[in-house]
Amino acid sequence: MLIRLIVFFIFTSQYIFAKDLVFAEDSEWEVVSKGHRFAEGMDWDAEGHFYFTDVPRNQLFKVDKNTGEKTLINGATGRANGIMFGPDGRLYGCSSGDNSINAWDPTDWKKLAVNSGTLSNDIAILDDGTLFYTDPHSKSVWRLAAKTFERNLAATLLWKPNGIALSHDQKTLLVAEFDSDTIHGFPIGENSRLISTSFHAYKLGMPSDKLGRLDGMEVLADGRLLSGTALGIQIVPPVHAGSGSQPLIIIPSPEGRPRCNYVRISPDNTWLYAAYAKDILRRKLKQRFGQS
Repeated sequence: MLIRLIVFFIFTSQYIFAKDLVFAEDSEWEVVSKGHRFAEGMDWDAEGHFYFTDVPRNQLFKVDKNTGEKTLINGATGRANGIMFGPDGRLYGCSSGDNSINAWDPTDWKKLAVNSGTLSNDIAILDDGTLFYTDPHSKSVWRLAAKTFERNLAATLLWKPNGIALSHDQKTLLVAEFDSDTIHGFPIGENSRLISTSFHAYKLGMPSDKLGRLDGMEVLADGRLLSGTALGIQIVPPVHAGSGSQPLIIIPSPEGRPRCNYVRISPDNTWLYAAYAKDILRRKLKQRFGQS
């Protein structure tokens, strides 16, 4: 009990500190959507409208940028999890229920499988259209070639991957080791293939059970990583920055919610969006938060 109290005190102190570093003064959490079984993958289209999935309900939603109105645009996603818009304007998703990577055309929102035969969890797409995704079941990262969507094995791992993201220069693929404190970096070559062994890119805070639950994440413009974890939202500098460069920030899940399973910054850098399984919240950021 004493240990739990000490841990709670530490995290509470960091939360108070975090509010000053991350969120706008007097800002509060706002509910974007609620009543879900497991709200997940997030992205925005070119016009700034927000999209997310409810994995077990096979649902894909759009939230209007101006009105906040939520619309169900697909109710047969194949248990889509991570989603991301590609350079061709289509929305791509990891649909393990279909054993496919699916694409949705915004003109009619019809679903098309661009590649099938594997499970998948989260997704990252290069500007040239090359697609990478994680497969926790086989402990793999897969690559789909731009335009042809031909699949090849990008990395075989000794651990279960989950969240995936790209560095801002798109020279590094970042993969979260789910039950750990480590985000691994994989260099990307000029041919949009992984070219060498991985390295430890980010180290995050760990709970006492050593199950970090590192999930949906994003790299900020200043090089720090924003990640959903068992401890809540974490913001951490890269390993190469060295100790003492910037503080590790932990924002515990608000009002007793479960772990944060996905987190993103809006394209205008105004809002932090976070998924907590049954609902999605957002909160206004300090001006120029995360900017280089």
